[in-house]
Amino acid sequence: MFSNILLIILPKSLRLRWGLDESERKFIKQLKPHLKAATRTTGPRLLVQMPPDYFCLALFSLAISYLRPSVIRGLWHQSIVSSPRQETFSPLRYFGRNFARFFDQRKWSRLYKALGINSFFNLEPIFWSKFLNRIEARRIFLKLATKQDLLDLRLNGLACGDLIYDTYLRYRVQPTVDVKDPYLRHLIAKALDAQLAANKIFQRGRFEIFLTNYTSYIQHGIPARVALECGVHVYSAGNLSQFFKRLSLEDSLHTTEHWSYKERFAKLEDQGLARSQAKNMLKTRFAGGVDKATLYMKSSAFTNSKASMPSGIEGVVFLHDFFDSPHCHRSMLFPDFLDWIRYTLGVIEEYRLPIAVKPHPNQLAESREVVAKLQEEFPSICWLPSNLSNRVIFDSGIRCGISVYGTILHELAFHGIAALAAGDHPHSAFDIAITPNTIEKYRQCLIHFRELRLSDNVQEEVLSFYYMHNIHKNEVIDINFDQWDLRGIGPNDSKRLGIFLNTHPDYPSLES
Repeated sequence: MFSNILLIILPKSLRLRWGLDESERKFIKQLKPHLKAATRTTGPRLLVQMPPDYFCLALFSLAISYLRPSVIRGLWHQSIVSSPRQETFSPLRYFGRNFARFFDQRKWSRLYKALGINSFFNLEPIFWSKFLNRIEARRIFLKLATKQDLLDLRLNGLACGDLIYDTYLRYRVQPTVDVKDPYLRHLIAKALDAQLAANKIFQRGRFEIFLTNYTSYIQHGIPARVALECGVHVYSAGNLSQFFKRLSLEDSLHTTEHWSYKERFAKLEDQGLARSQAKNMLKTRFAGGVDKATLYMKSSAFTNSKASMPSGIEGVVFLHDFFDSPHCHRSMLFPDFLDWIRYTLGVIEEYRLPIAVKPHPNQLAESREVVAKLQEEFPSICWLPSNLSNRVIFDSGIRCGISVYGTILHELAFHGIAALAAGDHPHSAFDIAITPNTIEKYRQCLIHFRELRLSDNVQEEVLSFYYMHNIHKNEVIDINFDQWDLRGIGPNDSKRLGIFLNTHPDYPSLES
């Protein structure tokens, strides 16, 4: 009651954020009776992570309708307070963030209750356990000497270093880790909290299936990995190639199992048709359209632009957003994107290589600040506009493009341009990109970039990859997801959710 009164007196912008709009009220009204009827006494025991994301809300509702669980509970993702380095501690800011978290959870609990979730767990242990975890976190923190020490970190036998590393980049809002930063100690303690709470949730045999939106960061990755160790079936919804991926102890990443692409493609009955479909979709992308693999982009990287390519450039480094989670694939040559680009720019500068740098066109404002600092640090490097069309770059006659693992690798190769990677990437099963396995080999490839060669059948390899990554059906939950057009629902787009409900009046009935 008090929270309802408080919500009424808040400014309009906050009432819109924390109140239910027409689309959300319709979602609750339409789903609640259907999904309540979908539960039964003989179905699996199901735990669902509850991100504040409309796409996940719709997707999980379909999965629940299909799985017909006998027990369904929710899991709030762990609260990680963002703490940019320039901020000093402020009691007012701390109170404001907790105030906002209370109303965010109040709103989203009402939405997830429409899915039949009436009780919730969180990843916070009791006070005494939290106190002990902070003592243990300090002990671990004081032993860390390098970034690699952090990446190799295991907590009670569970690999957690990559998750803590990526969480630091995102929530400390820094492009690299400072292993002496007390905030890192705080994150290690939060990881221990999440592990302890997840062990209690999963080890009692309460659940057979766990649905999560993805596996980066400690609040998602740790419960997923603990669940796997406890024998729970874990399904993640975090990649664009599948709506759900079945995880395993050997592969706990939400990114697709790309290393099996070539073997699986070889088993297709009509490989020619598959490549033809891929070629048509690639043509759409290269003409300036946005396809399934580039839905996250605000606009196509191949859109016409007035910017032109400087003369004399023979290669281009394509930057990533520095605050994306870099460890979403199996391996990287460098600890993070900043270490990678600093090393790369150092080699380019030392050997005066005619290689330019293009910032990511879809990067965060904080990432643009990192680029500005790099421009000051490496003034002799040629920096291209971030909105320069890749079509212009490809047509300029460059010989090589460089990325850690981006989609640009197969785009370069398709256009006959050598692609150099700096880590594991979705194309690795095919002969598409040159992928050194040591930093020294990467250095030599960079220095001698003019000598890098593509395979004779590289276009066939690209089309085979594209088909497997973007067209081939590889769903582990037997639902025809495509008929629901779920990819059109943005994570913050309640209005699009309302349009979706109008398009599917029987939603989420799987028979409609």
